Amino acid sequence: MAKRIVHYLMLASVLLGVPLLLCIACGREDLLEGVKNFPPRTEDWGQRPELLWNFRRPFNWWAFAGLAAFTATCLWPFAKRVWRFARTRGAAFGLPSSVPWRGRFPWWGWLGLAILFAGWALSWNYRFGWFPAFPQRVQVQISYAPVWAGFILFVNALCVKRCGHSPMTDHPWAYAATFPASSLFWWFFEYLNRYVWNWYYLGISQLGAFEYVVYATVCFASVLPAVCAVAALLRTFPVFDDCVFQGMAEIDLRRPKWRLFLALLAAVGMCGIVFAPDYAYPLIWISPVAVFLLVQFLLRERSVLDTLATGDWAVFIRFALASLVCGLCWETWNYHALAKWVYSVPWVHRFQIWEMPLIGFGGYLPFGVECAAVTAWICPALVDSRK
Repeated sequence: MAKRIVHYLMLASVLLGVPLLLCIACGREDLLEGVKNFPPRTEDWGQRPELLWNFRRPFNWWAFAGLAAFTATCLWPFAKRVWRFARTRGAAFGLPSSVPWRGRFPWWGWLGLAILFAGWALSWNYRFGWFPAFPQRVQVQISYAPVWAGFILFVNALCVKRCGHSPMTDHPWAYAATFPASSLFWWFFEYLNRYVWNWYYLGISQLGAFEYVVYATVCFASVLPAVCAVAALLRTFPVFDDCVFQGMAEIDLRRPKWRLFLALLAAVGMCGIVFAPDYAYPLIWISPVAVFLLVQFLLRERSVLDTLATGDWAVFIRFALASLVCGLCWETWNYHALAKWVYSVPWVHRFQIWEMPLIGFGGYLPFGVECAAVTAWICPALVDSRK
């Protein structure tokens, strides 16, 4: 317990304290005004388009091509593995040969699917008028959480159906702990967004400060459980089994040169969002995990990425893709929602899928690795629900 408290304090001092201290030391009153506001209401940003990055830094083909090339280069080794496996094994998306039986689809999976569609209808009803609308304040508060509660139940049920296991059934108490952890986890990214202004919310003006904090905290609780469940579901497909992503590049992040690299990455990210947020904004999805890993190494704790030292990238790719799958769901259900988020991304704000610029989906990949790191910190078995 004492080590965990030290871990919390170290993370908070770096991830929360460094950007704030830089703002204070450098007199960045423009940033401090937004950072100090609590709760971090952002709806007013949309009323001042001259302050939004997609207006201040319009689309640039060079920036778009550079980010696209970087993302493609990072994904290429994994894509080759998947393609090779699909060609040689054929049934890449069937059941693993090691699974002896198909489970029954549990009743609570159907309940989850019903809750998901009911929440989806509530969320989009104000636009399509499928049934008489609730008062706007009520509709905002009851529409988001049911969608993701239903999704989490449904995906866990699919895991049970495919292989007889799921994070929720195998490790119920540890899985339950990911919900409050998820709220704290995403509140941290809301804090970082006060520096980079990459997204803001609409449709929440009727909520008071306390209501908004409660509503947002409940909504944010779904992030880690959802990504964890989808990662477990991906594990049931042969193409995402461990053996496919073994024997890849061996990177021991505990070695001095890689620790130095992580430290530089963290420093550039934490400083960049204060001094050059229009350039450093992608690092809010990468720098936090660098800090997290460095603290784990310093305290001699196990890390979810220790397997990279042996060339095993299975957990890395499963959680990265799980986050991308969840991202597609987030953006879909958000598009016509009454309470929704809107993006404001410098240089690459074009080719939108729903509200998200196309290249922005690349941010979900490192975000998934952060989800894996925090989930494994809570319970290592959750990153592999079949063990």
